[in-house]
Amino acid sequence: MAKKFITSLFTLALVLLATPAISSNSESERGEIIYFVMLDRFANGDTENDDGGLGNNFKESGLLRSNNGFHHGGDLAGLTSKIPYIKSLGFTAIWITPVVRQIAVAPDGGSSSYHGYWGAGFDEVDPHLGNMTDFKKLVDTAHREDMKIILDIVTNHTADTIRFAEGGSYVSLNEKPYRDANGKLVDLSKLPFQKSSPLLNPKKSFPKTPLIYPVYKSIKSPTWLNDLRNYHNRGESNFAGESSEFGDFFGLDDVFTEKPEVVSGFIDVYSKWIRETGVDGFRIDTVKHVNIEFWQKFLPAMRSTAQKSGKSDFPMWAEIYDPDPNITSKWVRSGQFTEVLDFPFQQRVLAFVTERTAMPLATLFNADDFYLRQGVDVNRLGTFLGNHDMGRVGAFIGLNRGPEIALKQNQLAHALLYTLRGTPIVYYGDEFGLMGGNDKNARQDLFATEVSEWQSEKRIGMDPIGRGDSFSKKNPLQDTLRELSEIRSKYLAFSYGSQQIYHAGGGWLVFSRIDPKDGHIFLAAFNSNDESSSLQLPIDLDSKWVKIAGAGAIESSSSQIDISMPGISWALFKSDQSIPSRVDSLALTRFRIDPLDNSRFEIAAKIVGQGAFEVLFQYRDKSGLWKELGTDLSPTFSKNAPDTGLYRVFPARSTLPKVGTLTVRALIKTSEKETVSPERVITLKK
Repeated sequence: MAKKFITSLFTLALVLLATPAISSNSESERGEIIYFVMLDRFANGDTENDDGGLGNNFKESGLLRSNNGFHHGGDLAGLTSKIPYIKSLGFTAIWITPVVRQIAVAPDGGSSSYHGYWGAGFDEVDPHLGNMTDFKKLVDTAHREDMKIILDIVTNHTADTIRFAEGGSYVSLNEKPYRDANGKLVDLSKLPFQKSSPLLNPKKSFPKTPLIYPVYKSIKSPTWLNDLRNYHNRGESNFAGESSEFGDFFGLDDVFTEKPEVVSGFIDVYSKWIRETGVDGFRIDTVKHVNIEFWQKFLPAMRSTAQKSGKSDFPMWAEIYDPDPNITSKWVRSGQFTEVLDFPFQQRVLAFVTERTAMPLATLFNADDFYLRQGVDVNRLGTFLGNHDMGRVGAFIGLNRGPEIALKQNQLAHALLYTLRGTPIVYYGDEFGLMGGNDKNARQDLFATEVSEWQSEKRIGMDPIGRGDSFSKKNPLQDTLRELSEIRSKYLAFSYGSQQIYHAGGGWLVFSRIDPKDGHIFLAAFNSNDESSSLQLPIDLDSKWVKIAGAGAIESSSSQIDISMPGISWALFKSDQSIPSRVDSLALTRFRIDPLDNSRFEIAAKIVGQGAFEVLFQYRDKSGLWKELGTDLSPTFSKNAPDTGLYRVFPARSTLPKVGTLTVRALIKTSEKETVSPERVITLKK
């Protein structure tokens, strides 16, 4: 007998009665679905470049196909040849690992730069991957297929060429601050805002004396990257406190990004990539290890270059490796980012699938309010299930509970990825059920591999590959991705719609997405329990529901919706109507400095009425004009019911006046009218 979970969501009807929203964000007709490729491991299109022109000694070329820490031969030509395959899965964009020239082998000889994060020639293509002509051909081929190329870039560090006379342990700023060539203290708080840096001396200005082997003296490009004074030279990061920003990242040379010359240097480098190759966006590595002032200059410069190159939309996803949305959102509120990779989502969605814990995922979306500011849409946060560092979704699920359950859980996880808010990113090879571990063990070849453990490694949905080529095989996960991609392509709600969480608990998650154009409601139900079960939701909406995907059934009356689901399954239902919303009252209920984080304000508005709304928060500037603080698309969720009328934003204090009075208001636009709240005023003191 199926279990029944009875909820008391007496306010749920108010959320479901939605009207077509009038969005404050500019929208394209599709949201991106991104396929993330590690170039060296994907496809080998040109065997002539496998050794990068460095010869057959793997200690020099980095080519050792049987070792998972060295080059294997994948390249740009190989990826270009597979664009039709990637498109067949429904992807609209491809994110590729860095293509810049690398130092092929680590100083200790234990691994190579196959992954692309040991940059030396930032204005060149690494010869293991091809050349600039090959890169431009990739971009042009993708564009002809109506697909985009997202380039992975790095500004935090370069390849490891610098060592220190005093050894590698980190030296703090308090112990040894920076001094100019004359011994005068350098004020790091002012340095990012100066036109040029004070003259520095490699032997006198730094806490450690940087040394470089003669063979590396001129190996980097542009030439300013060979100047030892353009690096922090403080020793190894211990990833705590200031060392996270100033220390060498696992031995890699940490760039002095506070210096104006370094900022302008990187702006020149990456502007050229935009202008000359037509690349469509960036994924930016190790963002939280770079000072925030760098991003405040770099990102607007990239958007300006893209605009001048004919690209009105140029997304840049920040890698901020942290499960806390308070941390990841900081770089949006204060750092000029409009997109970040949503690490908090990854952790919680996998916990729901494998541990049947829905509440952490449901309440995560309340923290979406932390990101909001002008121009930010949380639907553009990059969501994912695993990656090249932490490991694959297949590894997190595992086969301990048997292959059938593993496949169902994998499909369930991808259905959540494609239907919850965000821009879905799928790691290459996940469609073949790859597992492995983390880091190097999660970077398998899709072409015939010579790594023995990968030949026998178990997969979800198919047998081990042996000496075969993955592209020649079929896996049910490929069809799952095609089905989910078609849903996102057909229904705008899953790319841009507001999201309402209705129920979370007992292995159940139920939410809706609302079409921003026609107001139709899509109800999404997920059951991560092993057994079949049913759920009753007291929704006061006498609508007909049509199942558009998945397994399960729905019945509705004027006061209740009943959903029945098989174990480990999902289903999507579409309403047959759109019902106009009604605003009875709108009032600001909270306007204060956030007691949990005094770097931001907390502003909340309460709505009485019917509907799912987009609530725009504004402040009045010195000239009397109203400026946007952010637009909240979804109400907060608490316990097991949405608080249907509570909307919030958390703007950074650094972006608003420091003293005097600050006046704010909230407004709602519906198809019928505009509703404005009474104004609220707060007095600001130093």
